[in-house]
Amino acid sequence: MLEVLTAFVAGYVFASFILLRRPHLLHSRKKFPFEARHISHRGGAGENIENTKKAFLFAVQSNTQMLELDCRLTRDNQVVVFHDCDLQRCTGRSGPISDFDYSSLPHYLNRLSVFLEPGQDFEPSDPSPTPIVPLREVFEAFPDVAINIDIKVNDDRLISEVSGLINEFNRHKLTVWGGMRKVIVDKCKIANPTVLTYPSPEYVLSFLFAYYVGLLPFLPVSFDCFELPLVSVLRKKGFLKQHNRDTPTARVLARVFEFLIASPGFIQHLKRRGIPVFIWVCNTDSEFQTAFDMGASGVMTDFPTRLQSFLNANPDFPRQ
Repeated sequence: MLEVLTAFVAGYVFASFILLRRPHLLHSRKKFPFEARHISHRGGAGENIENTKKAFLFAVQSNTQMLELDCRLTRDNQVVVFHDCDLQRCTGRSGPISDFDYSSLPHYLNRLSVFLEPGQDFEPSDPSPTPIVPLREVFEAFPDVAINIDIKVNDDRLISEVSGLINEFNRHKLTVWGGMRKVIVDKCKIANPTVLTYPSPEYVLSFLFAYYVGLLPFLPVSFDCFELPLVSVLRKKGFLKQHNRDTPTARVLARVFEFLIASPGFIQHLKRRGIPVFIWVCNTDSEFQTAFDMGASGVMTDFPTRLQSFLNANPDFPRQ
């Protein structure tokens, strides 16, 4: 019995080792439809008011290859590009965005804090009012630009409306969508299985576990790309505190996740299977360097011009 068990374990380890490096022996290589070394987080929140047409236009002019944005639903079922549940931080007016019709939404403030840059604000030189933009207008303005959509809330109507817009503009291969919760990602895949998807953190953790026990090379991966946080930056810049999750347990879990996700083997295996890995949110040259050294296919930033300057100076990134 022991000999049989030993033989099984040895065979499992050997097969896992081979398939980790040569996954094409078991899985067909995926073909991601576009390159995205340069991704602008909320359109580039460090250089423009976040999630606005001005930001998206500036990012595209700065050679971004994908716009990242957030979607919510108004009371009258308009899909709008907006990050927070409450309007207060961005507009100065309190209340959930879902309690307002689109026509009654306030404009953005002329000064906003920059995500993960404590004490740093963006204030535009042009003080003219900046409206909250419907997703439809973004699709109309940027028909050929890849867009990454973060569905912010588990709302069947929101998912259905976004899916309908993707269909209307025939953006299935230029749009990636998902969310921070497994239930949202699952609903996205069911609502429109032809649209590209990325996994939620829960899914990422399950894939990491499978990688460390040697199972990942045997498993199918139904997602088209992965979006992983640069955890060291999130931790140092107070991500947990910003989201009211700064507990001892959360800090320990963040360090464990930071250790696990830093494995180059995990990212390289995904890339060998044709699954690009995008790292967020990186805002300095050292952070860009760290992300690409980890094996990132692309980097998400609040500062599009900084990232473009880095890529101009480092044309060999990302390395294969």
